[in-house]
Amino acid sequence: MVENHTEYLNFSDNSFGILDFSYLLKANTVLTKPLEDSPYLKNFFIDFGTLCWKNGLELSVESLYLKLKNQDNLHFAKDAA
Repeated sequence: MVENHTEYLNFSDNSFGILDFSYLLKANTVLTKPLEDSPYLKNFFIDFGTLCWKNGLELSVESLYLKLKNQDNLHFAKDAA
């Protein structure tokens, strides 16, 4: 967890970025409402490559990757020599 509703994400292609999940709060649904609580947001797990929360909310890796890319917030780490 970085701060408030942001999370540092790493992907298998050596890319990474900090995603602000506050865009989900605007939906104000049964699944997104608990994310207002930063500790709840932080308590995610990965299941078959999908970011999940215990209330059933699931976000695909592809959607997270594209969100970072569209925000010009996707960066690539240099390979270790």
